[in-house]
Amino acid sequence: MSYEEQFIAKGERRAGWLELFYDLAVVAALAASNDSFIEDPNVDSGLFAVLSLGTLFSFWFLTSLIHNRFPIDGLIYRGLLLIQMASILLAAIAINAEASITWRGGLLSMALALVTISCLFVIAATRADHRVPGIRVSIISPLVGALVCLFGATLSRDLLPLVIAVVISVTLVPIMFTLRKKDTGVFPIHPEHLRERLGLLLLIAIGEGFIQLGVQITNSEQLIDFRFFALVLLFNLSIAAFYFDDVFAENKLANPRLWRVTVFAHFLLILGVGAAVDEMAIFAGTTQSTWPPDSAGLFALAVGALLVGLTILAWNTTGRLAPLDIAQGVLAAGVIGYGIFEIVLQHPQTRGGVLVLAVLFIAWSLLRVGLRFRSAKSAPVRN
Repeated sequence: MSYEEQFIAKGERRAGWLELFYDLAVVAALAASNDSFIEDPNVDSGLFAVLSLGTLFSFWFLTSLIHNRFPIDGLIYRGLLLIQMASILLAAIAINAEASITWRGGLLSMALALVTISCLFVIAATRADHRVPGIRVSIISPLVGALVCLFGATLSRDLLPLVIAVVISVTLVPIMFTLRKKDTGVFPIHPEHLRERLGLLLLIAIGEGFIQLGVQITNSEQLIDFRFFALVLLFNLSIAAFYFDDVFAENKLANPRLWRVTVFAHFLLILGVGAAVDEMAIFAGTTQSTWPPDSAGLFALAVGALLVGLTILAWNTTGRLAPLDIAQGVLAAGVIGYGIFEIVLQHPQTRGGVLVLAVLFIAWSLLRVGLRFRSAKSAPVRN
């Protein structure tokens, strides 16, 4: 039996322990990359955090795409994966201004991570018995991104956001373009495996919020605000319930044709989870009565990103927008508009206002999940 036939005989791919181990390292890197945003939450640090998270997420996605399409394993493969995990962790740490590793060291780490991705595609190509469409582009694009990192290390730090944006563009866009072809050979994308990996990554990211909460409270020199302590717990639970019990429940199949939309929606969810929980963790570790408007506005944008991501997933899995989904989209637009309003007008935000916004999201999540269970119980009666 050939290499490809053995892969096909296994049926639908399932996430293994090595992939989960890799996800843990990626989420740790994602959490480390936004430390500068946590210390000084403003528009500039927020945009930079989004770019940094987008870069690390693209690394995760490309590596997960290799896991998804190709049955590669072995000592060389695992060694490359370990090097990549170390590289993205170092890159995430170096992104922060006060880190012991310079930003140039971070770009070099990113370059090394991109080289490992290219090598993984090389392994997949050399072991395949048939031609793999787009494999050359998949090998070359990460190398081009690595060269951009090396060139960026010679420039000023002020150009670092631009360098990161270019790295994402030259690495991810060409590979995504090759996957537009309907014929991917005997190595198609497995939507259920991709769905499982995305769900695990989100779940780990939610769990990372508890760690961030513990760190903030441990390092705080002020009294703990137990309202926000309890709120973080409920907020994380509501996100998980909303995701796993409603929009992406097990009985809802992933759309194999719109998997790119699914990936983008999960990026919004991970972005929203990280930013929102980080802000609430800061609130829990202090008794300060008011906060800068950028902080409140960015928290609102984070909640809006969560609502938008969940709405996109609801549409992508059912193929339509139900009345509640439309209402959720309107709610997301209102929350995002409120966040922009706070940032533009620079109005100081009270802790009570942030509390209300978080409670609103929790209440909406519980409403959606409750209606979902009610509908599931009444369905057999109608039949």
